[in-house]
Amino acid sequence: MKNIFLKIFLFSLSLSIYSESEIEFSLNSDSIWRGLTQNNGNPTVGAEINFSLENGFFSGAWIESCCSENSSYPNREVGYLFGYQKEINENFYISFNYIGTNYPDSKIDNYDELEVDFSFYNFGISYFKGLDNFPDYYELSYSYEFLNNSIDLIYGDFDPYRNLSGSNGTNYSIGIDTRLRDFTLTFFYYYFNANGSSDLDDDGFVFSISKKTSFWKSFRFRKVLKQK
Repeated sequence: MKNIFLKIFLFSLSLSIYSESEIEFSLNSDSIWRGLTQNNGNPTVGAEINFSLENGFFSGAWIESCCSENSSYPNREVGYLFGYQKEINENFYISFNYIGTNYPDSKIDNYDELEVDFSFYNFGISYFKGLDNFPDYYELSYSYEFLNNSIDLIYGDFDPYRNLSGSNGTNYSIGIDTRLRDFTLTFFYYYFNANGSSDLDDDGFVFSISKKTSFWKSFRFRKVLKQK
C-alpha cells in the first residue's frame, strides 16, 4: 500500500509548476501525543520540513528527540506524510493524508495512518484511520485569531488498542500561540482522561518556541531532443 501511495504522489509532481517549501525548528518543554506525554515531562528538540504544490499535493517529514521514558524506550521519533488538499471555497477545505510514524530504536512501535481533514472557517474535524490494528482517532478543533495571537481548543478521542478497553480515552487542550517576528511562542494545557484506568490519566502545561522559514521555488520542465 505504501508503494501505491508513493507512486501516486510522485506522479503528481510532474503536474506541478510551483511549490512552497517550509522548514521549522522547535524547542519544547515536553512532547505531547493526543493528551499523553511521550517524554516523561522532559524537554525535546524537533525539526520539520514541508512541501506544498500548486496542484494541491503536499508532503512533509519531521524528527523529534522524544519518547525516552527509560533506556529501553526509543530516543527519537521520525515521521513522514503526503497527501492532497482540495479547496472547495475560501472557507472550506478537505485534505487526505498518509502518515507514517517511526521509532528507529524500537520498530515494534512504528505505526501508519490514513487521515481525512475538514476545515470550515475556524473549525476543524479530523479522522485518523489506524492501519495494522492501530486504533482510530477522532479530533475536533477550533482556532480564534486576534492581532498576532491565536487561541486553540482541541478535543480528541481514540479507540482501544487491539480491543483492550483500558487503552482508550479522551483528551482536551487549550492553548495560545503568539507570533513575535520570526518566532512563535506556544503555551497550552492538556488533559487526558482514560476510559478504562485512572492510572493513565495525565495533565500538564507545555511551552515551546519555534522558528519557521518559507520560500517558493519554480520548476521549469524542458524537453530534450536528441539529434542524429
